[in-house]
Amino acid sequence: MSPRARKLIFLLAASFVGILGLGFLAGIAAGFWTAHTGGSKDMAMFWSMGVFVVAAMVIAMVVSVVWMRSIDEAAREAHKAAWFWGGSGGMCVGMIALVLASLPPAETFVFPSWFDGRTDPAAYAATGAFGMLFLMLIGYAIVWAWWWLARR
Repeated sequence: MSPRARKLIFLLAASFVGILGLGFLAGIAAGFWTAHTGGSKDMAMFWSMGVFVVAAMVIAMVVSVVWMRSIDEAAREAHKAAWFWGGSGGMCVGMIALVLASLPPAETFVFPSWFDGRTDPAAYAATGAFGMLFLMLIGYAIVWAWWWLARR
């Protein structure tokens, strides 16, 4: 195993342990805050999850930058092409649904929220965001596979 691969594996393992540790500390801080201020459990969960998710996304970005710098040029180009063409194509499919959903006949359709029966606007916005991301990832996977198959 090359030193670069070992470094990347170590970084991934350290990030995983760091995220778990951060989640544990955020939970302790939220419990302490709730017990000593009489605050609501929901707000404690909101703030602790907020801190946890921001930190997790920063760590994920750092790991992805290190990983992207460690792969060869062909792999880098495959991922760039897949995100541009596949992600854009998936987003275009999602935009069709978004535009059609804004038309008056769409009010007769009932779409379930991904959040266990919640019908508030935030739940529907998150459902739409996850749906758009899912379409972009499908497009990415298709173009990535096509890119590699075309060059083999």
